[in-house]
Amino acid sequence: MHDINYSHQHELIEHDFLGCCKNCRASLEIIKPHIMAFAGNIKGYNKKMLEALRPEELYRLYQLLDDLAHMEAGGNLAGLILEEPDIRGELPLIRSYYSTFFDIHEIQLAKNLLKSQSPWETLKSFPLYPRYEALVRNQIEAMHIEADSTLVFIGCGPVPISLILMNRLYGLRSVGLDISGKTVELSKRVIKCLGLEKKIKIIRGDNSNLKEIDWDMVLVSALAEPKARIFKSLREVLKERKNHVPVVFRTYTGMRAVLYEPVQPDDIKGFKIISQVLPTGRVNNTIVFAELL
Repeated sequence: MHDINYSHQHELIEHDFLGCCKNCRASLEIIKPHIMAFAGNIKGYNKKMLEALRPEELYRLYQLLDDLAHMEAGGNLAGLILEEPDIRGELPLIRSYYSTFFDIHEIQLAKNLLKSQSPWETLKSFPLYPRYEALVRNQIEAMHIEADSTLVFIGCGPVPISLILMNRLYGLRSVGLDISGKTVELSKRVIKCLGLEKKIKIIRGDNSNLKEIDWDMVLVSALAEPKARIFKSLREVLKERKNHVPVVFRTYTGMRAVLYEPVQPDDIKGFKIISQVLPTGRVNNTIVFAELL
């Protein structure tokens, strides 16, 4: 097992760095070794090794990255950190790990839900559950959803927590799309074990299936790829519709952009951004509302 020095990392962020943005260059020198150390640490893990970790070990490793991404850094400092050449060279590795972490932990969660006698209680005990709940509340409040609306979610994953919470908290009906057949089958079983199969439909497919589905709103997952192709399909579909509904997508801003590649301007050609909801607390995603030009 690799030595994960979590306590030291946590102490640095909370006491030595928090709010230290008066001298951004000095702050960059404080945080750079820790980002590089994290990258060096995860180089020792392949996917099979990560899958072999106990859930608490997997989550503990993720927390190191999570603490880095949620530092109280201003926009200028975040930009300096993300553009620093050595750090930038490690971003593909870090972001690949982040995506792999979510693949693994969601499958672990799905299996725990399916074998649980009380799946709702198991779901609520999931460490990231409060973040998803805060994210969904922020998003729904900003969307001004009408009654009887149906949302389609591109890149729903094996445990579509966003769709589950949108229904549980607001009664919203939805359709989840995922390209992986195994993921779709697992997601269907999870939805059924929670008793939501009449409210949430899971379909194997991608952005090319949007023309075949009846929907009023679309949400693009932060991890759904490839972004440019997804938004190209959305442009084509929306141009054919009589009513041009807003497109909602999740992305990463500020220091959270160390976690995963943000949506780029070239990805959303043909759209204009109407508004965005910045994350608070430990929420990862910025919620962006866009419409056709």
